[in-house]
Amino acid sequence: MSLKKIGITILALIAIFVLYTIAFTEKGIKPIQPEAIVPNLDYSSLSEEAAKDLQAYIRIATIRGREKEGALFLKSILDKRGIPSRIIEYPGKPDRASLLAELKGKDSTKEGLILTNHIDVVEADAKDWDVPPFSGVRKGDRIHGRGAVDVKGLGIMQLYAFLLIHEKKVPLERNLMFLAIADEESRSEHGARFLVDKHKEIFNGYEYVWNEGGTGSKDIAIKGSKVFNIQLAEKGAVWLDLKAKSIPGHGSTPPVSYAAKSMVDFLQDVQNIGNKTMIKDETAAFFYSLGGISNFPDSFVLKRSRNPLLFLILKGVINSNRHLRAMTRNTVSLTGIDSHPIGMNVITSETTGSLDIRILPGQDEKKIFEEVKALGEKYGVEVSARHLESGSISPMDGLLFRVLAGTVTTVEPGSIATPFLSPGTTDSSYLRQIGLKCYGLIPALLSSEEIDGIHGKNESMSVPQLKMGIEILFKSIIEYNHQVAK
Repeated sequence: MSLKKIGITILALIAIFVLYTIAFTEKGIKPIQPEAIVPNLDYSSLSEEAAKDLQAYIRIATIRGREKEGALFLKSILDKRGIPSRIIEYPGKPDRASLLAELKGKDSTKEGLILTNHIDVVEADAKDWDVPPFSGVRKGDRIHGRGAVDVKGLGIMQLYAFLLIHEKKVPLERNLMFLAIADEESRSEHGARFLVDKHKEIFNGYEYVWNEGGTGSKDIAIKGSKVFNIQLAEKGAVWLDLKAKSIPGHGSTPPVSYAAKSMVDFLQDVQNIGNKTMIKDETAAFFYSLGGISNFPDSFVLKRSRNPLLFLILKGVINSNRHLRAMTRNTVSLTGIDSHPIGMNVITSETTGSLDIRILPGQDEKKIFEEVKALGEKYGVEVSARHLESGSISPMDGLLFRVLAGTVTTVEPGSIATPFLSPGTTDSSYLRQIGLKCYGLIPALLSSEEIDGIHGKNESMSVPQLKMGIEILFKSIIEYNHQVAK
């Protein structure tokens, strides 16, 4: 073949690749633009009333317990409106209680919608906070306290939307449930897992769940952006305990192999499990959505995240951001190591440790455990499973997802909605196991500092954020029922 023909062939191949790159784009989401007629309400007055209830709710320190006190508080609000509710206690631990209330629709047999949140919160070290974490203090338009965002704030938003449906006599096509659950922060044994196992009948006739797991954000993904990240998937967990044993010795004459060194060598190697970047459909759609508010050339790359050439560019961005890494990889975190030291110059006989491996939906948790276990044998490290859980996912074209995506962008002009894969787990992982389609969203725009307050210090939520959340929830519920009726 002549040089001229070779050159033409190369140019043709380049042209084909360029055309393919330009033409190939990922699929975005398909929001449903609101059509339903919604009553005009004074959301500002409603949010002021809700703020007082949030303050009172925060003052009930439900730190991995005392959920019944929180459930009784929520029940008292429902009682004042004449809405029946039910408290479900965990056997033998009556303080670990969940609360359920329902509004009946025309057809109770299918497509019901559950608004769920959890009553418990995590610990808070008062010395790190500007105000006492369980005081529910209000400063200006901001309410401070543990649980303000995660997720008593969401619980109050959902409760007020639920109350509005009742008070405004909004006709429902399908059942609507308000469900405040115990024990989410400690693997849900006394909450969602218990309800799914022992009270599965309460979910009969329900199809969709609105839970936590995603948030609205401002100025985080892109400067000036307003993004509602709607969680539709979450990673699974492979929690492992590690142990290496060997003979003890003197620090001055170390053997070739001993317990602590074997453990370190193993831990260096096991991290390779998290080296592969994987962009699945939901993550590709997430990048596509961000492409819609980005400038060229970022927009071009983001809308084509799985193009082989452009992926090499995007991969560098992913690798530099811990949140994007968590969304696109199986991650491996060393969460504990202890050589049980007894003296500076003593090589001890045993080293223990723990690993928190988070796996993408579709990955086999048992297979990954066996892979790590086999690697441990190579280094003389015993690996045992403390908890194995698969990732979970709900459809991106689910009716509730599409309604949420359309409603949030209508209530907040200039915003976008994105599908979101959560690196952490919520109660949705257990609810999906019984066939429920779960989506997570705290429907308010949060700053980076406000998101950092989740499980951190100085957690807070503003009254305008409560206002936005109540409005989005109320309008979404009405639109959902309108779409069901079509």
